[in-house]
Formats: sequence, structure tokens, C-alpha cells
Amino acid sequence: MEPAYRYTTYSEFMDTIHIANFLPVPDPALDVIRAVDPRIEIHNVSQNLVRYMRGSDHAQVDVRAALEEATEIQERDRVWFTFFSGDLAANASALEWIALASAGANQILDQPIGEDVTITKMPGLAARVIGEWVLAFMLMDAKQMIRLIEAHRQGTWARSDPQTLEGATVGIVGYGAIGSEIARFCDAFGARVVGIRRRASGDGTPPDDAPQSVAYVWPPERLNDVLSESDYVVLAVPLTEDTYHLIGEPELAAMKPGAALINIARGEVVDWDAQVEALNSGRLRASYTDVTAPEPLPDGHPLWSVPSLFITPHNSGLQPNYFGKAAYRFADNLRRFIDDQPLRDIVDRHAGY
Repeated sequence: MEPAYRYTTYSEFMDTIHIANFLPVPDPALDVIRAVDPRIEIHNVSQNLVRYMRGSDHAQVDVRAALEEATEIQERDRVWFTFFSGDLAANASALEWIALASAGANQILDQPIGEDVTITKMPGLAARVIGEWVLAFMLMDAKQMIRLIEAHRQGTWARSDPQTLEGATVGIVGYGAIGSEIARFCDAFGARVVGIRRRASGDGTPPDDAPQSVAYVWPPERLNDVLSESDYVVLAVPLTEDTYHLIGEPELAAMKPGAALINIARGEVVDWDAQVEALNSGRLRASYTDVTAPEPLPDGHPLWSVPSLFITPHNSGLQPNYFGKAAYRFADNLRRFIDDQPLRDIVDRHAGY
């Protein structure tokens, strides 16, 4: 009887590329990642470890199992597909690349991550749905829907004084991937758009791909010019040292009286005490925010009861199959990583995004 021979595949001679996946990526999307290279092995991180990293009550965590899993990830996985890192990256000897499935990176830049570790982000992945969120609140504000809903609940026939977005000026502070998508929505409703962008031209010329409704896009030093003429001010900047409390008492005073503020950036971009004072005084007509400081905002926090302040739980970017879409973007960059090509959307740690 002849011996049975087992033929070794080519991929078995190659080093395995270990990837730690911290996200709820659907199986078909995981297959897209695996298809990039036969050497790829994906390790789905347990919810037990995720809870431990987020500082959950230890009664909800098997600490010993979490520490064992953490050590294995630190010593094995070259790539992390995640939203955050916690302290886990501090002793991650195998780690080369953190691929964030978010537009921003402020949530991990204060973590102990080695300078030799590359961090990437995914700008624009949720731009359209965030634009929908912004437009929804602008329409709700213009049509005074909250007042109408309250009248309905009280069983009262109370007419309002509805406005229109046509002809309104929308100031977008942070005319990037998300800001430009918001501008396209505004253009469809006939609103005029003005903006602020860090890399804007000195003469205010809009980007080549801007819709016709964009009148100008100024550099940051012209912020007050944008604030002073905007009926709606939309904050869409990353959180950096330069944008921390970007909107404080002086900026709120510079805003057009009776304007509305919309924040889909980060809670720390606004001085909350100054914002509440502006709302209470009537200088701000309303504020619609998807972000707070602190976050999540605790139950019973005083901000919940501020009149004309409307808060949603940082969900403007949520959409069906978000993680599936993120996986496709990750797979594209993963091919570049394996081929030793420059990665796309690298985070500038010094700039903060």
C-alpha cells in the first residue's frame, strides 16, 4: 500500500497575518477581509475584554480571562480593527497598525501608543447619514415641529410660524468630508452655505467640488465672519488642542442673534457653560447636539433640562451595515499594508486628526 501524501499549500510556508477585530463586523464582511490574502487570520475579540477595556464594573467582567486574552493580542496581532485601544496598546509588542473605524482619532491619541505604530481613520464613512441628521434638525427647527408635536400631545390647535431653509445661511465650521456632504444637502434646499476649513485658500474660494450654493470657505481666523451671518452654525471639526472650546462666550456673542447651533463634532468643542447662558438669554434660539461633555451624559444631568437644548446620544453616524462598510474600507487599506504601500487616511498625531 502506497503512503498517503499530504501536499502543503503555498500559504502554509508564509507567515500568518494576525488581526484583532474589536468590532461587530458581519461574517460576509469578515470574508471580504480574509479574501485580501490567504495568510490572514482574524481573531474576534471577546465582549468580556471589550467591557474590561472600557472600565466596566468588574462584577460584569471575568478579569482573569480578559487579562489572558489581552496578553495574547499584545503578543500576536499585528493589526487592530477597532474604535479604541485603551491601555492595551502600551505593551503590544506585535502591534504595527491600528485601523480605526471612525472619522476621528481623539479617543485614542491620549493612550500610550508607540510612535512606530501607524494609526488610520475612516473619514467620510458616515458623512451622508450625519448630513441627514443635521438636515433633519434644521427642518424640524425651521418648521417648528417640536412646538407642533407638543401642541398635539396637549390636544391643542396651535399654529406656529414656520420658516424655510431656502435663503437661510448655513455656516459649516469644518468643511471636510462631513461638512461638504452637509453643504450638498443644504444646496438641495436652496440654503446659502459659508464655511471654515483649516486648509482654505486665503481669498475664500470654495473647493472645486463645492455646490453652487457655497459662497465662500475661509481659513479659521475668519471664524467670526462666518458666525456673524449664519442662521445655522454647524460644528463638524475634529477635537484637537486648537478646537477645544472653539465656541466659547466670545464666539457665541459674535453669532447672529437668534441663530441655532448644531454640533456633530465633539462635546468639548463647545464651552457648555457659555452655551447654556446663551440659550437662557435667548441669544441662541436653539442648540441641537449629538455630542456632550461628559459622554455618555449621565441620567439626571442638568443639561437634560436646559430649555431649547436638544440632545441625541451620539448616534448621528449610525446606519445599517456600518461595520460592513467599514470592513470594505479596511480591506482596501489592508492590501496596501501587506504590499508595503503607503496607507490611506493616516492620523497626524501632532495635528490631532
